Amino acid sequence: MFSAALEELAENGLRGASMDRIARRAGTGKSALYRRWPNARALALDVFISTMEENLPTPETSTGSLRDDLLNSMTTLSKELEGSLGIVLRELISEGAHDPSLVEEFQVRFGLPKQAELVTLLQLAMARGEIPPQPIDPYVLQIPASMVMHSMVMTGACPSADEVGHIIDAIVLPLLKQPRKPPAA
Repeated sequence: MFSAALEELAENGLRGASMDRIARRAGTGKSALYRRWPNARALALDVFISTMEENLPTPETSTGSLRDDLLNSMTTLSKELEGSLGIVLRELISEGAHDPSLVEEFQVRFGLPKQAELVTLLQLAMARGEIPPQPIDPYVLQIPASMVMHSMVMTGACPSADEVGHIIDAIVLPLLKQPRKPPAA
C-alpha cells in the first residue's frame, strides 16, 4: 500500500495524487484506503513517518560512539530523502505552509520523537564521557537534520556521505563538546 502511495505521490505531487490511482496501484479498492486515511495528505504523512521510523537508527541500535551514531543517522536520512520520499517530504513542507495543523501533526508524530531519541543518544554520550554533562542548546539538536533537509529542499539533493561527515565533525561535535558558559547575570 505504502509503495503504491509513494509512487503516486512522487509522480503527481500531493495535490495531484488520487486515492483512486493509489488504490489501483495497490490492487485494492478505494474504500479500503478511505477506511484508514481521509485523504492523500494523511496517507502521505503516514508513508513518510512509517518509512523513516522503519529505516532511521534508534538509541537501541547505538554503536557506542556518538560520532558514529550521528553519522549513521544522518547518512541514512540523506539516503532515504534522495528518492521518492524526498519528493513526499517537499510536498508535505509545501502543504504545511498553508495548513498549520499538518505542521503540528508532523512535529508531534515525527519531530518530537526523533528529537527525544537524539537526546537519549546525547545522554549516553555524556555517560561515556564523549561530551560534557551539561544542558544542550536545543538549536544544536536541530542542526544535523536541518542541514540535510535544507540541502534537499534548496538544491534537490541531499548531502553526500562526505558532506554529512563534515557537518558532524566540523559543526555538530565541536558545538556539543564545547563547555557552555553560564548566562550573564
